[in-house]
Amino acid sequence: MRDTFVPGLGYPSPAHELWALVVESFYGWEKRVSEAAAAAGLSPVSAWALVQLDPDHPISQKELAARIDCQPSTVVDPTDRLEAGGLVIRQPNPTDRRVNVLIVTRKGKQIRKELIGRLFEPPEPFRRLPAREQTRFRNVMLAAVTGARQAAPPRPPGGKSE
Repeated sequence: MRDTFVPGLGYPSPAHELWALVVESFYGWEKRVSEAAAAAGLSPVSAWALVQLDPDHPISQKELAARIDCQPSTVVDPTDRLEAGGLVIRQPNPTDRRVNVLIVTRKGKQIRKELIGRLFEPPEPFRRLPAREQTRFRNVMLAAVTGARQAAPPRPPGGKSE
């Protein structure tokens, strides 16, 4: 951990230090989002809204707001911008015509694909980890994020684990 991340920060437990390392690993995320959004001609909020839309499963603005954990009124402006840019269209929901759903256009699908490619390209330090460590780290993070317990790997002879 870099001393400059939070000067003087102490860790009362390994979980505290682990969380601080996870937070520090996001260094540069906002810059990455801003740069990817700018390259697509979008604001960061509109870009993230587009990334959160599944082209194969249209959803309402209310569902989009729930997906990105904000008030429904918050997604109106980014959605309007996506529609003005030809990236999404609003259409009545076939099962409830009182509700409009957001449909990602062909252009929107391409821009979304480019955004996802830029946003989720692993940083160099992650790519440098050996494949086995990447898998182990992924499994630990999946368990932490989902709250699920991963099955413990079988112990090698002698009872020692990795």
